[in-house]
Amino acid sequence: MPRILSHDQAVERLDALAFDTLQGAERDAVIAHVERCEICGSELVQLRETVALLAFSAPSSAGTANETRDRIHARLMARAAAETGALQDMPTRVIKPSRSVVNAIAWRRAEWMAIAAGILLVVSVSVLASVMRDRQNLRFALNDQVARSQRATTASDSLRTAVMKRDSIIAGLTGRDVAMMTLTSNGTKSPYAHMFWDKARNTWTMVAHNMPDLKPGRTYQLWLMTPDKKISAGTFESRDGDAMMRATMPLTDKLMSLAVTEEPMGGMPQPTGAMVMVANAH
Repeated sequence: MPRILSHDQAVERLDALAFDTLQGAERDAVIAHVERCEICGSELVQLRETVALLAFSAPSSAGTANETRDRIHARLMARAAAETGALQDMPTRVIKPSRSVVNAIAWRRAEWMAIAAGILLVVSVSVLASVMRDRQNLRFALNDQVARSQRATTASDSLRTAVMKRDSIIAGLTGRDVAMMTLTSNGTKSPYAHMFWDKARNTWTMVAHNMPDLKPGRTYQLWLMTPDKKISAGTFESRDGDAMMRATMPLTDKLMSLAVTEEPMGGMPQPTGAMVMVANAH
């Protein structure tokens, strides 16, 4: 026959019984008390429900952990059912607990609810952190895709501009209304250039070779000579003796000649430097 526990002693062991950690005579004594105490029986049922909730709320990714949790839950439920059946078969004698026991039960319930809430909070925070990481990864991927698209658009625009410039140069060199003039100078390895004048579009395309190196602060300047004016068509520099320049310059007077002079950086309103090469218009 199991030993008889006081109500306070039984209450102190309800947690261990709910977790199924009591063995032998001590377990039998607590169960015997629960069978004749309506309050402890109700409390044990609630504790075991909370244990089951805790088992299922704990996150686990391993299969063995899930199986262990399921076995614990099944064993707790089986024992609870057996003890409930025994309780229904036996007459119940209500034991009135003391105020301290009631307070202890209330505090225990609060502690168990706090534990369950804490575990759920940890799980919720973990899930929230995972969602935030996923959103951050998606944001990075989107920004990277936008940057790639912008780079592709920039490259496409640059290529389109280069093609248009090339086509414009080709048209300026080979068009039906293009006149070519050759600028020359005296001397060994003297500079020379070919000027392509597109009369329909008023564009000037010059390709020069053997251009002497300039001193710092100096530049080349192209002039269009009419009977009354010397019109500046712009300045240019050479690289390794070669140079190319383009200008758009409509003429209202007859073109007499072309000339290139050496001038201060930025150019001059009228020629002041030495003549580098010249060509007569035709």
